[in-house]
Amino acid sequence: MEILWKTLTWILSLIMASSEFHSDHRLSYSSQEEFLTYLEHYQLTIPIRVDQNGAFLSFTVKNDKHSRRRRSMDPIDPQQTVSKLFFKLSAYGKHFHLNLTLNTDFVSKHFTVEYWGKDGPQWKHDFLDNCHYTGYLQDQRSTTKVALSNCVGLHGVIATEDEEYFIEPLKNTTEDSKHFSYENGHPHVIYKKSTLQQRHLYDHSHCGVSDLIRSGKPWWLNDTSTFPSSLPINGTHIRHRQKRSVSIERFVETLVVADKMMVGYHGRKDIEHYILSVMNIVAKLYRDSSLGNVVNIIVARLIVLTEDQPNLEINHHADKSLDSFCKWQKSILSHQSDGNTIPENGIAHHDNAVLITRYDICTYKNKPCGTLGLASVAGMCEPERSCSINEDIGLGSAFTIAHEIGHNFGMNHDGIGNSCGTKGHEAAKLMAAHITANTNPFSWSACSRDYITSFLDSGRGTCLDNEPPKRDFLYPAVAPGQVYDADEQCRFQYGATSRQCKYGEVCRELWCLSKSNRCVTNSIPAAEGTLCQTGNIEKGWCYQGDCVPFGTWPQSVDGGWGPWSLWGECSRTCGGGVSSSLRHCDSPAPSGGGKYCLGERKRYRSCNTDPCPLGARDFREKQCADFDNMPFRGKYYNWKPYTGGGVKPCALNCLAEGYNFYTERAPAVIDGTQCNADSLDICINGECKHVGCDNILGSDAREDRCRVCGGDGSTCDAIEGFFNDSLPRGGYMEVVQIPRGSVHIEVREVAMSKNYIALKSEGDDYYINGAWTIDWPRKFDVAGTAFHYKRPTDEPESLEALGPTSENLIVMVLLQEQNLGIRYKFNVPITRTGSGDNDVGFTWNHQPWSECSATCAGGVQRQEVVCKRLDDNSIVQNNYCDPESKPPENQRACNTEPCPPEWFIGDWLECSKTCDGGMRTRAVLCIRKIGPSEEETLDYSGCLTHRPIEKEPCNNQSCPPQWVALDWSECTPKCGPGFKHRIVLCKSSDLSKTFPATQCPEESKPPVRIRCSLGRCPPPRWVTGDWGQCSAQCGLGQQMRTVQCLSYTGQASGDCPETVRPPSMQQCESKCDSTPISNTEECKDVNKVAYCPLVLKFKFCSRAYFRQMCCKTCQGH
Repeated sequence: MEILWKTLTWILSLIMASSEFHSDHRLSYSSQEEFLTYLEHYQLTIPIRVDQNGAFLSFTVKNDKHSRRRRSMDPIDPQQTVSKLFFKLSAYGKHFHLNLTLNTDFVSKHFTVEYWGKDGPQWKHDFLDNCHYTGYLQDQRSTTKVALSNCVGLHGVIATEDEEYFIEPLKNTTEDSKHFSYENGHPHVIYKKSTLQQRHLYDHSHCGVSDLIRSGKPWWLNDTSTFPSSLPINGTHIRHRQKRSVSIERFVETLVVADKMMVGYHGRKDIEHYILSVMNIVAKLYRDSSLGNVVNIIVARLIVLTEDQPNLEINHHADKSLDSFCKWQKSILSHQSDGNTIPENGIAHHDNAVLITRYDICTYKNKPCGTLGLASVAGMCEPERSCSINEDIGLGSAFTIAHEIGHNFGMNHDGIGNSCGTKGHEAAKLMAAHITANTNPFSWSACSRDYITSFLDSGRGTCLDNEPPKRDFLYPAVAPGQVYDADEQCRFQYGATSRQCKYGEVCRELWCLSKSNRCVTNSIPAAEGTLCQTGNIEKGWCYQGDCVPFGTWPQSVDGGWGPWSLWGECSRTCGGGVSSSLRHCDSPAPSGGGKYCLGERKRYRSCNTDPCPLGARDFREKQCADFDNMPFRGKYYNWKPYTGGGVKPCALNCLAEGYNFYTERAPAVIDGTQCNADSLDICINGECKHVGCDNILGSDAREDRCRVCGGDGSTCDAIEGFFNDSLPRGGYMEVVQIPRGSVHIEVREVAMSKNYIALKSEGDDYYINGAWTIDWPRKFDVAGTAFHYKRPTDEPESLEALGPTSENLIVMVLLQEQNLGIRYKFNVPITRTGSGDNDVGFTWNHQPWSECSATCAGGVQRQEVVCKRLDDNSIVQNNYCDPESKPPENQRACNTEPCPPEWFIGDWLECSKTCDGGMRTRAVLCIRKIGPSEEETLDYSGCLTHRPIEKEPCNNQSCPPQWVALDWSECTPKCGPGFKHRIVLCKSSDLSKTFPATQCPEESKPPVRIRCSLGRCPPPRWVTGDWGQCSAQCGLGQQMRTVQCLSYTGQASGDCPETVRPPSMQQCESKCDSTPISNTEECKDVNKVAYCPLVLKFKFCSRAYFRQMCCKTCQGH
C-alpha cells in the first residue's frame, strides 16, 4: 500500500507541474487521442459532485475558484476555498465515492515559474491554485488512497487494494477544450494501470556487462571545478561558528534556469515537468544517508529563458558562460527575503543557482567537447560563487547537477587529493571525475562526506540553516523511470530518433542509438524505476544501479545515533589540550532512503590543564619549528610564531627568523593551541573556542578584577592616578611604581604628544623605550606577562598588561615636550581575613559598546551584560548577581558604508605541465564588499593598486628522460603463434636526444616483444624433387627422385599421411644405339675388377672406361 501511495503522490505532482498547459501525464504521446489508441481498454464516466452521504449536488467538478494569479493580483480569500469535496463516479462495474481534503502544503508560497524574454520577465505563475486534493474512498480509508486535482476537471489516480485507476477529463469534446459543458456533466476517461502497454521496454532483453564508453563524453567526463581562494579573514566577515561537529538539517533554496536551447529541445509544454523531474533526482541524491548530513534541495524559483538575455552570455565556452551566469543570477537575487518570510515582491530568495543548457560545453574554449559541468569549489553561500553550469543530457543530468553542487559544498573529485577511488580503497562514487560501468553514482564516498561535513562545521554554510515555511516542492515519490521509459531517456540525450539499443545491465549504464546510428553510452545508469530483466528476475525495475523485483522497494529505515566512543588522546601533555569523542549514525544505520541522524556527532573536552614546566617550549613555537626542515620556495628558514595582527588566530603563521616576512605554514594549528597569548581560548579545527578561567572548554567561569577565577574582587585594591607634573624636557622621569603581582595594568597618555612612555626594572634595566631608543609598537614579554605597547598615528600612546607581574616595575616617561598628562591604573594584591562579600553588593551592568566587528560593509556592536561589584564597579563572576534580573545584551549595526575595492586573488590552479615549462592560472577579480555576506564585482579600473598577475610560467625544469617506443614490426611467422618486435629508446622529453638505457627507469620500460598470431598455419605436405636420369643407357632401367614431408616453413615433418605419399622410383627406358657392335668378343667383366657392383650403384656405367671394364654388369644400363 505504501508503494501505491507513493504513486498517488507522484501523479499528483505530475498534474501540478503540467496543469498550466493542461498536458497529459503520458508525455511520450503527442495527444490524448493517440494515447487512448495504445490503451488495451478504457471506459468513459461522468463524475458528479455529491455530499458526504452521496447525495447529488452538481455536475460541476471543475474548481470554480480556480484562478492562476500573480501575487500582485487580487488575492483569493482562503475562506472561500472548499477544503472538503466529495465526488461519485462509476466504472468497471464499481461505484467510487471519493472523500477529498485540500492539500495546502503542496508547494511553498515562495515558488514561482518565470518566463523571460529579451526584455526580462514576461509572465509567471506560482502554483497557488487551491485545486489539489488527497483522500480516500468513503468507508475504505485504511485500504484506499486518492490523489486528484480538479483545476480543469478530475485529473489523478484512485488506488484500491486490487487495482489502480487513472482518471482525466476527455479532451476536444467542445470547441474549446478549456471549458466544460456542465448541463449533463463532462465525460472523463478512466482506465486501469494494468491496461497500460509498456512500449519500448525490454520485452526480449537479456543482461550483460560492457565497459565501452562513448568517445568524448563519459558522464561528466572532464568535469571542471574552479577552486577558490580564501578571502583575508578580518573583522568584515560575521560568521556564526558551530562549537561542535553537529548534524543539523540544511535547506538549499535553489534557483534553476533553463536556457532557450532547452526550451527549443523539450518544448514549452514539457520543460517545467522535465526540469522538476531532474531536480527530483538531485534532491533524492542529497537525501541519501551516505552523505552523512541532512541536506534538502528545494526548488524555490524556476526561470525559463525563451530568448537571450542582454547581460547573460551562454555558449560552448563553459568558463565564460559560468562567470556570466554567476554574475547574472546574483543580479536577480532577491534581497527582500530572509528565507523565512514571504517577500513583498513575491520573488523567492535562493542560496544556489543551477543553469541547465543544451550547449555542448567545454572548458577553456568556445567549441564542443567532453565537459558536462563546471562549478566553484566551496562557493556555497557566497552570492557570486554559489552557482554551476550543467549540460543537459537527459535525466542523467541530475548526476551532473548533484556533482557540481557537491563542488559548491567544497567537495573535490574522488581520488584527487584523497584516497577514495584509488587502489585498495572504496570505489569512486558520485564525485568521480569519470564515470564507468563500475561507478556507483547513487551514493557518496567517505571522502565526499568528510568534505561537506568539514565545510558545514566550519560555518561556511550558515545561509542554509533557515528552514522555509513550507517545502517549496513536494518531490514525486515514484521513480522517474516509471514515467520516462528507456527509449524516452535516450531521446532526451540523443534526439527524437534515438532509442535503447543494447539490452544489457540497463541499471548500470544505458545504451542508445546516436544520430550516426551507432550504439553509444554516456555510462549513465537508467533512471530509477526503469524496467529491467535478469536471469533471475523476469520483470524488475532499477534501484540504485541494481535490478530488483518490480514493485518492491527496500524498506525505509531512519538512522539512530550509536554510543559515544571513549575519549581520545589529549592533544597536549600540559598547558591545556583537548580530547574528543565520536558517535556514529549506525544504531541503526539509515537504509532504503531513511533519514540521517540529526544532532551532535563529535564533542570535545578539556584535558591536561596543568601548566607546563618552567622552561618548556611554547606550543605554537614548536609547531613553527617543525617546518625548519621543510623548504619554503626552495630555501630553508628558522621559523618563529608571528604575533602581529591581521591574521587568523588559529592559523599557523610563522615569521622567518632574520627576514622581514611571515607566511601561513598551516591553515590550522594543533587542537588545544591558545588563540593568543593573553587569552585562555583555544583553537579546535581551526576555530577559536572559548575557555573559562577554570581551563574548561565552554565554561562560563571568569576572572574578577584581581584575576582570581570565580572571585568577587576582594583580594586586590585598585590603584588609579594622573601624572601631570610639569617637568623639564630632555630626560626620563618616573611616573609610577608598579608592585609585583599587579594585574590589569593600563598606562595611557591623555593627549597625543612627542613624549614616550617607557618601562624599566628596579635595577634600571629598561624593557621598553630605554637608552633614548624608541621601540616599534608591539608586544613585549616582561616580568612574566605580556605588555602591549601601542602608538597609533591618530591616538595617544598606551601600555597595557593583564599581569600578574613577577617583579616590581617602574613606568617612566621620556619628555620631549610639555607633559600633557598620563593616566594609570592597576590592581595590587592585598591580604584580607575574609572575602568581603558581606560588605559589598553586586549588580548587572551593560559594558561599553564593543568595537565594531567590521570596519566597513556592515558590522555589529554589542553591549555585554556583566556582573559588577557596587563599591568599585569591577567585574566578577555572574553567579554573584541575581540571574532572574539579568537584562538582555544590546546589539546595533555599525560601519555600514561599503568597503574600498580590493583584489580577490584565487589560488593557483595546477600547472598545465609537470615539467618542461607549463602555465598556471588563477582568478583575479576587483571586488567591493557591500554587506556582511555580500560582495560586488567591479571593473579592473575600480581597484587602484597594481593588478595581480593571472597567469605565470611553472615547472620550467627539464623533464627526465623517458622511454619512447617505435612502431611494432610485422608478426613473424606469417601464421600460427609468433611475435612482434619493436625498438624502445631512452630519449629526452623533446625527443631530440637519445640517452643510454640506464638513464630511464627500467621498471617502466615498455615491452619490446609481444605475442601475435595471423591465423592458423597450413598442415605439412609431401614435397617431391625432380626425377633423376634413367639408370639404363639403352633399354629398360630405373629413375629416382626425392620425396619429403615438409611443414609450411620448409622444415622436415613426420605428420604427412603415408597413404598419399608420392612414389620415389619409377621405370624408365633409354633408346638403344641402332649401329651393330663390330666387336664380336664376349661381353664380360674383367676378372681383376671387383668393384663392378659399385660402378652400377653409383651410375658410372655411362663412362667408357667403366663400361669397358664392367661390360656385363653395365649391360642394359
